[in-house]
Amino acid sequence: MKTSSTTRAPVKLPPMPSESEASKTYKSADMARSYLEGDNLIFTDNDGFNRALRDGFFLLKAPPYMDFKYGDRFAYHFFEPATEGDLRPYTGFKSYTFSNEYEGYFNREHDQWEQFRLEREHWNLMPSEVATLGHHMAHVGICVLRSVLTYVGIPRHDWELVTNGISEGLGNQMLSFNHFRSEKATRGSKFHRDSGWVTVLRSTERGLLAYINDELLAIDPVPGYLIINFGSSIEVLTENLIPNVRANIHGVARTERNRQCDRMSYVMFLVSDLAGNVYKYGPNGPIKVQSVKEFVIQEASRTYDDDNDTL
Repeated sequence: MKTSSTTRAPVKLPPMPSESEASKTYKSADMARSYLEGDNLIFTDNDGFNRALRDGFFLLKAPPYMDFKYGDRFAYHFFEPATEGDLRPYTGFKSYTFSNEYEGYFNREHDQWEQFRLEREHWNLMPSEVATLGHHMAHVGICVLRSVLTYVGIPRHDWELVTNGISEGLGNQMLSFNHFRSEKATRGSKFHRDSGWVTVLRSTERGLLAYINDELLAIDPVPGYLIINFGSSIEVLTENLIPNVRANIHGVARTERNRQCDRMSYVMFLVSDLAGNVYKYGPNGPIKVQSVKEFVIQEASRTYDDDNDTL
């Protein structure tokens, strides 16, 4: 694979375990906890902010206005054939197609993972309650991003440029619903890094693993909290700063169920538009290093292939 100045260093990884193996083998990450005070990110421990940036993952208390009931329902049913009754607005989405390559239904060849992904302009295709939750998750992600940019010392006047407008509510706000099919005898999802800025995750079950400080750890959900992680875009931007942000590798263990509900989750990705550019920030300000399109192709090529051992 062709490399560039934004290519992350290869990491040798263990094979993706099953749920039962993961629960016996890997301890839970001690994630920093936080909450929003207005639009400002506040950590409960003095070292919480630095730990979150270093680990690439942290917990954020879900604001009281967020209602996950309808998002959970959509994640549990989007892949089912269209049905009648109360579930009608939540089913039948496997057949949706779009002119681009990043929205719609995806059946991942090498994973248990099947997804339905929609950018903000198409949220009207989902129940309005799910779209409302999407807007709330995007707002939370933007608050996190703006707080991090402030904390690492990037001047306010450069935010819109270096984030391709994500800090101002522009760019792609992508909802992705995930279902992990336990009947498929393969990994849940490959270890990967997210390519965007901030990922806001709703998860209710164990199974997510992350490679933090040279150690594989379980990223376990806590009731009432969202899981936040950082993508490669913000890692590249801040890599020459102190402090800087890590985009750590993560993936999902193989789901094992016995006639029980499969694992589901859903995320809000804040991702630069493909027409934008990737920047690094230095002593003299932002430096353009690559197009977003090239960067996304580079990152995605390693996310969905069948190479299990190295990322």
